[in-house]
Formats: sequence, C-alpha cells, structure tokens
Amino acid sequence: MKKAIELTLIVFVVSFLTSCASNGIVLPKTIPGAVKTYTVNQKGTVEILGQDMKAQSKHWLYIRCNHWSGCYMRCQGEIKSCKKVAKDSEFLVGYVVSPAK
Repeated sequence: MKKAIELTLIVFVVSFLTSCASNGIVLPKTIPGAVKTYTVNQKGTVEILGQDMKAQSKHWLYIRCNHWSGCYMRCQGEIKSCKKVAKDSEFLVGYVVSPAK
C-alpha cells in the first residue's frame, strides 16, 4: 500500500512539473520587403546584425501572449534595437530583463 501511494505521488509530481514547464520563447516575424536587421541563432536568440555580439549583453523581452506563464524573446544587441524588432513583429513588450553591469 505504501509503495502504491509513493508511486502515485511521484506520478503526480512529475505531471505537475511538466505542466508548469514553459516553452514560451517567441521568435520575431519576418516582414516581406523589409530590410532584415536580425538573425536567429540555433539556440533561439535573436542577434541584431551590425552589432558586436561579444560586447553586447543578452536581454529577455517579456512579451504579452496567451500562455498563462507568459512568453519571452531572448535578444542579443542594444536594448532599443531589440525593442524595435519586437515592435516590428507586432509584439507588445511588457518589460525587459537585462544582466546587471
């Protein structure tokens, strides 16, 4: 009986943690006819073209979406450039989190 309760508890915990996991990454839309100012690397980070990626920090732009825990766009470049990519993609930016300098 005790093993059945433990197994039930483990299944519940695993399913709860899985349901809480969010893959709320948002990628910008490519606008036809517009000059492309960014690329998206294999990790899903938006990289602003023409800026030194080694000197620029990564920023997390939290985007308004229908997911209960929210969505974000990870971007490397100047904050204003990242916000412009989000705006051009018709995302509403809630706030930006950047590393402390």
